[in-house]
Amino acid sequence: MPNLIEDRLASLMAEWIDSNRPDGFPDSSAMPVHVARRDEIRSRPCVVLNTSESKPVPPMPHTARVKLDVHLFSQVDDTPAESHAEWAGKLVVLLRDKAAIQSALDCETFVLHDLIDRESLTTPDEARGRESVLSYEAVVSAI
Repeated sequence: MPNLIEDRLASLMAEWIDSNRPDGFPDSSAMPVHVARRDEIRSRPCVVLNTSESKPVPPMPHTARVKLDVHLFSQVDDTPAESHAEWAGKLVVLLRDKAAIQSALDCETFVLHDLIDRESLTTPDEARGRESVLSYEAVVSAI
């Protein structure tokens, strides 16, 4: 069950973010949205969704609490720090609209009960890169 829930959450959220880009956010050809895959090579800038730490919710069948990290990667050579910060802020605002996310994602086989904001940070990623990590805990049901 946990892998199904994690995979489904990440793919649905990636599609939703890609389809609901805020004004001033680069288009999909300039900043793609990916689901984390260990062997995938990605160009920057990009958004990558990664899930982990799935914990079942015992009184609710097929339901789990899943850690969802939304990573924004950019390259120092191509993206000013101000642009990176602006894009990260736009992602935060976009992901605050829980009602819109729930109405878009909920169906007969998947329900997003809640998306709880957790810690977020921006750090240098490599010698010439930046990474902002927006962390959430999603409570989801999937069958």
